[in-house]
Amino acid sequence: MFELSENLDIKKEEFLNSIIYTIDNFYKNPDIVNNYLFKKPAPLHKQYESPTYNNVYFEDRRLRVLDWELEPVVTFLSKLISKEPSTYEIITNQARFYKHSFNDYKNCVWCPHNDNGYNGIVYFNKNDSKCGTTLYSPTEDENEIDYYYSDIPEHSAPWRKKEKYKIIKTLEPKYNRLVLFDGYEFSHGMNIINDRYFSDEYRNNQVFFFERA
Repeated sequence: MFELSENLDIKKEEFLNSIIYTIDNFYKNPDIVNNYLFKKPAPLHKQYESPTYNNVYFEDRRLRVLDWELEPVVTFLSKLISKEPSTYEIITNQARFYKHSFNDYKNCVWCPHNDNGYNGIVYFNKNDSKCGTTLYSPTEDENEIDYYYSDIPEHSAPWRKKEKYKIIKTLEPKYNRLVLFDGYEFSHGMNIINDRYFSDEYRNNQVFFFERA
């Protein structure tokens, strides 16, 4: 099911002493993968944390399941970036928002955060070239605000004021496009800049995680 396209065109971009990889037409049969991953909503993410607004003002859903059919894909990406995988699990993100003033995407950004190392994201929404992934540059305000938010549940305050963050790059989404970037070096988050996902449609992607060393 997870066969990669033949003759992959791997684009490398040097960005602030790091490499960002982009591979279009990543899966050979993306519609089959898409249907398998997103045929039904995944469980709510961190649903047992409190307080939480998940499933109140928005839905943040994640699927995590071990499927060894994915192993060749993880191994391929691991060799490409020379980093060890954090996991071989299938991991997905599904997000959508309810129409409420809480979701102030015009004045806020969604949950900037850092991960342990390189991240891979495969986008699975057709005809979306806007709501990809935003990378941020650390600022004094950002460091201060991140210190505060690191001590509270993620879904209690996911929106952050735009003026506290400096956008340095936006990774554009495209159906069946993979992007790989250093999620430890660059604070990042969903680029929610319109109301496309304020409906029944989820913003869907598959993610991969790799170690820093």
